[in-house]
Amino acid sequence: MTYFTRFYLDNEKDMIVNLYWDLDRLFYELETPNHHTGNLIRNLAKICGLPLTESGSGLLVIRGEIPCYIDGANQEIYIFRLGGTKVANIYPDGRIEMKAFVPSVAKTLMSQTKDYRLDISKTIFKAYIRKEYKFRSDLHTHMNGNLAPDILIALGIYHQIRYPLYYVRKLELSLSDIQEAALAAQREKVARQFISSDLKGKYLDRKINDNTFINFADLILNNLEHADENIVKIRASLAILKDGQAVFTNLEKVYLYRYVFCKGKESEKKIALTRADRIPDADVRRALMQMLKDGETMAYHGNTVFQDKLLWIARTYQRQGICYAEISDTTLLKKYESLQMLTEVHEVMPRIYRETGVMIRFLAAFRRIPLTIIKDAVTPEDYLARNLEVLQAVAEDPYVAGCDFVGEEINDIITLKPVFRGIAKIAARDPSFVIRIHAGENDSMKDNVSHSIECVKDSLAQGQKMPHIRLGHGLYTYSLKSRKGRKTLEELKENHVVLEFQLTSNVRLNNLNGLENHPLRQYLAEGIHCVQGTDGAALYGTNSIDEQLSLEKLLGLTSEEIMSMKNTESAIIRESQEAYSRKP
Repeated sequence: MTYFTRFYLDNEKDMIVNLYWDLDRLFYELETPNHHTGNLIRNLAKICGLPLTESGSGLLVIRGEIPCYIDGANQEIYIFRLGGTKVANIYPDGRIEMKAFVPSVAKTLMSQTKDYRLDISKTIFKAYIRKEYKFRSDLHTHMNGNLAPDILIALGIYHQIRYPLYYVRKLELSLSDIQEAALAAQREKVARQFISSDLKGKYLDRKINDNTFINFADLILNNLEHADENIVKIRASLAILKDGQAVFTNLEKVYLYRYVFCKGKESEKKIALTRADRIPDADVRRALMQMLKDGETMAYHGNTVFQDKLLWIARTYQRQGICYAEISDTTLLKKYESLQMLTEVHEVMPRIYRETGVMIRFLAAFRRIPLTIIKDAVTPEDYLARNLEVLQAVAEDPYVAGCDFVGEEINDIITLKPVFRGIAKIAARDPSFVIRIHAGENDSMKDNVSHSIECVKDSLAQGQKMPHIRLGHGLYTYSLKSRKGRKTLEELKENHVVLEFQLTSNVRLNNLNGLENHPLRQYLAEGIHCVQGTDGAALYGTNSIDEQLSLEKLLGLTSEEIMSMKNTESAIIRESQEAYSRKP
């Protein structure tokens, strides 16, 4: 058989369908090489009623033939189905039209259990949403979680970022002999800088490797022999754990891998990008070629890494039909970095908006607890007070929609009540200012939803109107039928609080193991304002369309319930656009 092409059933490229010709017959081999437990492929085969076989490398695969049809225009079409659902139309010239996909939620649930209970209709989705119900915003997302791994990899090549030797070794990337020799020589020089260091053993090795770099463009373009396998490994490092139960620490580690690209520093020694068209991965190659074209335009010539990141976030949203997004970012609360960030935003966002029609604004994010994953990071005891000082200044900017409290929900939000007094003063000056709090993401702090409202309410000056409050996740509180639960419902209604739901991240971060008790429909039935977010879609292999279809199919939302969320979203978009226009 002769290899033809491949396509993917999911956003993360974990479910691969390889196609092969044998004369004029087309055969497929479906594999899931990034999921090592075998649960994913076994469960998929079971619900589709297909046999499993073992590949030459010892992995389980599904194999079969794809039948050929003749359409009304007398052209041949090979139609690929799973469990009776049409997934793709495949044409002899290599064109593939995707008709359905496996959402990240279903894929995750399949990979986490040997006893998957959802049927085919809740596993493979037709990618259609009625126009009047289509959500047009992403109101809960995070700056460095938005872009798909393939776009980040392309950005890394285009901007020729420094890629640490530590990650080369950690991911077991393959280097050429020339690259190995160059890194060894550089590492030897770096090691001399730490001769008097107190670090020993693996800690010293880590420090040296973290400060030894290869030009990422060199890593890929001057090593095309291993580019395909290296891209697969790097791609996997930029998304949350695929098999097993991920926790918040796993998320923080993924962010470290992403920071290399998202906060990338360009290499001093650049190479010519003349081999860009030879990158084996079609999606990385396509994005990189577009970046090279962008660099020749007046609009985007000289873009920084951050500005290109904004451009590609907006382009991604445009393809998904999103016209408005609010991105949470801690950079806006850092004294000097915030000024640089907003300067770059003002330079490029008008051009991005003209191209894409996507308005991006930001929520300045407080960390509810100091970041601990970065070992050398030193957080001053008064970091929240310092953050508040910066917020006082940046809140005047039209691209700043409000603030946020982010991080693992392991403390009662009441402990941060003093910060809310300063935020309330800002909200008094700007009635459009949004106060968003991550609350109710896990079941360890069931008071945080009601305590979040209390923190804001008790911080207001006499006679001050309640500001705009949005609660991210809102998954857990006391039973809505209990006394405490009913009181919380009354507070949500009385204060016009909006709840934001992100189904996929809840499942991928092990905060939701079953869908039957999800509270969204209860909240909607009680008249609570609810919207959808993605929580940094690319971290979880999802996007806004995937999320909306998952809410509809997996939670069984009715047309009326979806329209209720759409109306809430539309009001927020309208108010936010007006607020942007009013600010100087």
